[in-house]
Amino acid sequence: MINSLSDLADAFNAGHDGGPLIDSVPDSLTPADMAAVYALQDMVISRLGPVGGWKIMAGGQGEPVCAPIPANRYFDNGASIDSTRYRFVFPEVEVAVKLGQDLPADADAAAVEAAIASLHPVLEMIGSPFVDRDAIHANVKLGDLQSNGAVVVGPAFDPAIKAELATLPVSLLFDGVEAKTTSTGASWTAIFDAVTWLARHANTRGLPLKAGQVIITGSRVLAPHGKASSIEGRMGDWGSVTARMTY
Repeated sequence: MINSLSDLADAFNAGHDGGPLIDSVPDSLTPADMAAVYALQDMVISRLGPVGGWKIMAGGQGEPVCAPIPANRYFDNGASIDSTRYRFVFPEVEVAVKLGQDLPADADAAAVEAAIASLHPVLEMIGSPFVDRDAIHANVKLGDLQSNGAVVVGPAFDPAIKAELATLPVSLLFDGVEAKTTSTGASWTAIFDAVTWLARHANTRGLPLKAGQVIITGSRVLAPHGKASSIEGRMGDWGSVTARMTY
């Protein structure tokens, strides 16, 4: 039974690691606003070890929505991951920022620029610890670290890609077959602004941005992967990221 926020955080984490699925969440435990969402996220991440990075939607309207990601959910390019155990439902192809320096809350533009070591293609695997994800309130899913299941990080891009990010051709391939493609996404300015905002926000939550962390900046293309063994996110001629799924 889920009777408290502590129970809910534990149920999230168990469901993402092969444990029992959650069929419903009591209305009394559903976050009423973003402050409550972030409080639930903080409870979840406190049980999962050190923070390895963050997810944030760059280029959206209004204040960004974000979530910390535990270090043990990051994988190297080409990794083999158990899709069934971790309850993955679909991958998202994204652009990520890797930090080479810590970022304080009051970091100015020059400090943010200096702290960004590299840009990378990533696959974020969206996971669901729920029996029926569509039946769960949106704020509950936001509290579940925005449904993060894993992040696979590809090799660094040539820095010149910054000028092309807003119109970057991106493809998602399953077993070598293109499933979906797009050529629109967050610009470098939008990504930079999101990281600057996140430096302040993360610090207020006692989780300041640290060197080595990887920040993913929002989905560019996604699709359910079914039983595909190989998943690839291809960024035109700039590079790609791959993962292998086991079942």
